[in-house]
Amino acid sequence: MFYLRVARGYRTLDLLRWALTTIAAGIVAALLLRALGRALSDPAASHAAVLRLLWCLPALAGVAYLAAAWARAMPVQQPERIAGLLAAGLGKLRLRVLLAGEIAVACAVGALTALAGYLLLRGHVLELAPGTKLDRALAVHASLPPAAAITLLALVPLCGGLAAAAAVRPEDVLPDEDAQPAASTPGPLQLAVSAGLLTGGTAMVLAAVHTRGAVAGALGWMLAVVGLALAVPLLLHASGLVLTWGGPRAVRLLAGRGLQSEARRLGTPLAVLAIVGAVGVVAVRHYAAEAGPVGPLPRIEGVLLALCVLGALLTRLAELSGLRRAIYAPLERMGAPASTFRSAVALRSVAAVAVVLATGTATGLLATAALSI
Repeated sequence: MFYLRVARGYRTLDLLRWALTTIAAGIVAALLLRALGRALSDPAASHAAVLRLLWCLPALAGVAYLAAAWARAMPVQQPERIAGLLAAGLGKLRLRVLLAGEIAVACAVGALTALAGYLLLRGHVLELAPGTKLDRALAVHASLPPAAAITLLALVPLCGGLAAAAAVRPEDVLPDEDAQPAASTPGPLQLAVSAGLLTGGTAMVLAAVHTRGAVAGALGWMLAVVGLALAVPLLLHASGLVLTWGGPRAVRLLAGRGLQSEARRLGTPLAVLAIVGAVGVVAVRHYAAEAGPVGPLPRIEGVLLALCVLGALLTRLAELSGLRRAIYAPLERMGAPASTFRSAVALRSVAAVAVVLATGTATGLLATAALSI
C-alpha cells in the first residue's frame, strides 16, 4: 500500500518509466520461461538448456542497467519529492530502499504478466502437435515445476532492485541544487589501468590469432574491452581539453568546459553504447555468415538490449541537461544569446560522437579478430 500511495504522485514521465521497466522485465521473464520450457521438453539435453539460460543473461543485465540508471536519476530529476519524503521521516537508507522497491515492483509486475501469458498459452494449445517449436517452448506435454518457474522469475525483480539500490549513493539522495560540477582531471591511476588493460588485452588477442588459442583470445578481448570502457571518460575529458586550447571563443570554451565536467558522468553510458553496438554488429555479421540467418531469439535480445542502453543514455542526458540549465542560468540573465548555447551543445555532441565511433571501431576490430580464431 505504501508504494501505491507513492505512485499517486507520479508524473507522466514516471508512469512511462514504470511501464517501460515492466515491459522490459516481462520480455526477460518470457525468455527465461521459454528456456525452462525447452529444458522440460528435452530433459536429456542439459548442455543445451544451460546455453539457453546463458542466452538470457545479456537481456537480464540490460534490464538491471536500465533500472540502475533510472534509480540514479530520480533524486536529481525530482528533488522536491525526495525532500518531501525525507521531511516525512524517511532516512537516506530507507529512501534508497524505496527507490529500489519501486523498480523491483515494476519488474515483478512484468514477470507475473509474462507468467500469466505463459500459463494461458499452455492452457489453450493443448491440441498442439508434439515436437513443434511452440510445443517445445511451452512444454505443453510436460508438467511445469512451480519452484523452478518462481526461482527463475524471481531473478528479474531481484536483479532490478539490487541494481537500483547499488546505483543510488547516500550522498546522491538529496543533491545540492547550488553545487556545480567541476572539471575534474582524470587520475593517473585510471589512465595507467586503462592503457595497461587495453595494451595487454590487444597483445593477447593478436598472439591468440597466430597460435589459434580461442580461450586466450576471448580473455584478451574482455581485458581490452574493459580498458576501452575505462578510456571513454578519459577521451571525453581530453576532447574537452582540446576544445579549450588556443584562446577559444565562448562557444568552444562552453563546449570544452562542459565536456570536461560531464566526462565522468557521461563516460559510462557512452562506453556501454559503443561496446554493445559494436559487439552486436560483429556478432550478427559473423553468425549470419557462419550459420545462416539470425533466429528470432537473438533479434529480440538485441532489440531489448538496444532499448535498455538507449534508455539509460537518454536518462543520463536528461540528468546532465538539468544540471547544465542551472549553470547556464547566470549567463542567460547576463544576456548571452541562445544560439551560443545551442552551438556549444552541438560541438560537444560532435566530440562525444567521435569518441563513441572510435571506441566502437576498436571494439569491433578486436571482436572480429577474436572470432576469427
